[in-house]
Amino acid sequence: MSFLPKRTPSIIFWLLSLGLLLCASQARAGSWEYAFFQGTQYPLRVVFLEGEQPGPTVMVQGGIQGDEAAGYITAQLLSQAKVMRGNVIVLPRANVPSINLRKRQINVDMNRRFDQNYNRFYEDRVARVIRFLLARSDAFIHLHEGSGFYNPTYVDNLRNPMRYGQSIIVDTLAYGNLDLARTVNPVLAELNTKIGLTDYQFKLFNTKTFDQGTSYPEMRKSLTCYALAEHGIPAMAVEVSKSITQIDWKVRQQLTATIMLLHRLGVEVTPPEFSDEDVLAYSRKGVSVSVNGRTLGRDRVISLAPGSTLAVKPLSLGPREFSPELALFASDRPGVNLINARRMALEPFSELELRVDGREVAKAMVQWTGKLPVAPQDGSAVFVCWLNGNPVFVRDGDTLHAVVGDQLILEGVWGSDLKEVVNLKGFVAIPWANNGQDLGWEIILDPGNFMSKYALDSDHEGATRFRVVRETPGAPTASFAVDIMERTVHALLLRDAHGQDLLIPWASGGSYRLPEGEYVFENVWSNGPGNKIVATAGDVPLSEGGSFRVDYERPLKLTVRQATTFGDMGTMTFSPSGLASRE
Repeated sequence: MSFLPKRTPSIIFWLLSLGLLLCASQARAGSWEYAFFQGTQYPLRVVFLEGEQPGPTVMVQGGIQGDEAAGYITAQLLSQAKVMRGNVIVLPRANVPSINLRKRQINVDMNRRFDQNYNRFYEDRVARVIRFLLARSDAFIHLHEGSGFYNPTYVDNLRNPMRYGQSIIVDTLAYGNLDLARTVNPVLAELNTKIGLTDYQFKLFNTKTFDQGTSYPEMRKSLTCYALAEHGIPAMAVEVSKSITQIDWKVRQQLTATIMLLHRLGVEVTPPEFSDEDVLAYSRKGVSVSVNGRTLGRDRVISLAPGSTLAVKPLSLGPREFSPELALFASDRPGVNLINARRMALEPFSELELRVDGREVAKAMVQWTGKLPVAPQDGSAVFVCWLNGNPVFVRDGDTLHAVVGDQLILEGVWGSDLKEVVNLKGFVAIPWANNGQDLGWEIILDPGNFMSKYALDSDHEGATRFRVVRETPGAPTASFAVDIMERTVHALLLRDAHGQDLLIPWASGGSYRLPEGEYVFENVWSNGPGNKIVATAGDVPLSEGGSFRVDYERPLKLTVRQATTFGDMGTMTFSPSGLASRE
């Protein structure tokens, strides 16, 4: 068995020692789920599996590129496995918006965002969480689906060194005291004995990422390279081939390879039972969504009134073992998931489409009944927005006040019968087609995320101002300002083991003494909505209602983060004492 570096306690052991009640379902003893970025367009669901016996923690991830279905199906099935020894952190679908569209990327390739800490697109915020999870892991396995069939020498267009399919990829054969070849080669030998077709067998693919003359310099920005170089842990990618059409076969082979690698890394896993038919049919089983009380698919035509708010409700989420991602798209805003975003229908659209893990499963035509909303009699433009899911109406020349991390959706102009174009100056909704149209997109308000040349001075002290401008051809010019204040934390609300509430003044970088014992994290008092802040207790994401322990063995570091960006807002250290007192 290959060896692992000696590391700090894994995230799973922290889960036990802190007694956390994660925001999740407990599908079975020893497993937890936690959803990062809840209520946004890019939810990130993570499953923590604890083994019956202690051992290393290995992180397994799929779905970083949305057109690689085998990877996220395999990872999802792995999240249902039973772990006998060690622990597994499974991130089944790392890039939900790209999976919804079955595209490699939305803004940028997420697997090329690990050479530095970027802060521009949603992919960069997800990468921030991935780094957080990876830092708690002893090894990393990345699940992909590449084109063609990797071969170290050129055979033909499908079989050559620039194809990635049917390979296990490493950035180097050895790194420090890590022998990656020794981990991978026995897995390849065992795996390939059960694959009859030579073309379908897996090969070791060494990208020689750290060599000056590597043919794959882009791999220096990849997640496996980051795991190896920054954390010194074994990292490898299992690539099945897009050129193989049998998705059920690919998933089974990828899962088998993953379990073999886990064994070599010191983790013993029993996979869940599933059939080939389960894999082929899961996206069309038991999935339904209603719109304004009408079930999409059963009802081929859905009537909507102009100006009405769409009430979208998932009725059935599909097979639990596959836990697919559902997305509902309006034909005029492809990529904007109405299941996770509000919509007031100010402009007509023709169709609604339901997708399950990117596959279309139902569609309905939209029939418009009634008249458009009436415009203000004074002729002034009134902008309709959603701020943190609540409707807001802003007149031309007014100012909308928000704090960093708030979610803004620009809906349109009230009473207009034009095809409106509304532009938040400094924000780019679609990098490859910057046409100034920002309607419908979820905008996380963060001045550090916008183009600085559009930032304006505000008459509100401490705020950064940006302008939202109506740029509709043939329409009068109109605009409003968005003032964004820094989000500040005032205090933490905790509850002790006796049920007594404790209001702890927040001091980033400071410390606070508490009597030894269990505490429940109840809320954060700040200058914005409390649900836009999350905390991590030690190594673990901590939900409202989750508990942590202060004991004499080690001080506990509690970090407050932006819920919509996972940006660090500061850390306090809690240490035990006989009486609660601030240091």
